[in-house]
Amino acid sequence: MHPPSSLDPSFVEIGWPVVVVLAYLGALITGIVKSFTTRRQPNRRNIRIATVVLTTPIWLIVAFLVFLWRDFKEPPTLAELQHDFLSKRADLEMILAMFDQDTNFSRIAPDFVDGTPEPPNVLGRHMAGDPQAGLPKARWDADRKIYARNGIKLGTLRDDALDAFIMVDSGGMRDSGHTTGYLHCALGTSAAGYRFEPCVLHQESGKGDYEPRRVPEQYSSQKLDDRWYAYDWGR
Repeated sequence: MHPPSSLDPSFVEIGWPVVVVLAYLGALITGIVKSFTTRRQPNRRNIRIATVVLTTPIWLIVAFLVFLWRDFKEPPTLAELQHDFLSKRADLEMILAMFDQDTNFSRIAPDFVDGTPEPPNVLGRHMAGDPQAGLPKARWDADRKIYARNGIKLGTLRDDALDAFIMVDSGGMRDSGHTTGYLHCALGTSAAGYRFEPCVLHQESGKGDYEPRRVPEQYSSQKLDDRWYAYDWGR
């Protein structure tokens, strides 16, 4: 009789990674069982400590998968933003009204603010809790509350043309991601060198390059009402 061959379907070759995984799972299951069945101290305590240590690789894998999911998950589509607009419009307009009062900031996110050159003490980016941020905590908390109940992860940004972007979420890799959200176009023309095209073309829907002279980015938009648009912007 010849020894089993790798060509024989009844022969299964087990590599060392499988052996390591099986040994790990066996040790983990044994530790869990013994941590409940062992009565004598300090043996029981030591077994539980060892079992917790054995679970560390599992938690590291879970954390890594969550990190990947956050990078690769897709933000709401234009159709989803359009569907939610009527139910969220009152809150979106409240965000806009509050932002209009905060003229010293170009962006207000849940965890940071970007200041404008006036006054000088808020110029630059300031994280939550920074006394130099210039935005009172109660005022910031009001923004966070509205952001949270509407799933707005990235806050609000105003560009040089004074158009306001309420950024719901982003997805993709950091160098090739895109952001979707709601856009409110300012009245009239702007002295800014470039303006986001939906606020210039006023189309029901649009698609094209965004500032092609600087970076190769794309945008798409869907008109919602008057000066409101849903937008998708990125690479």
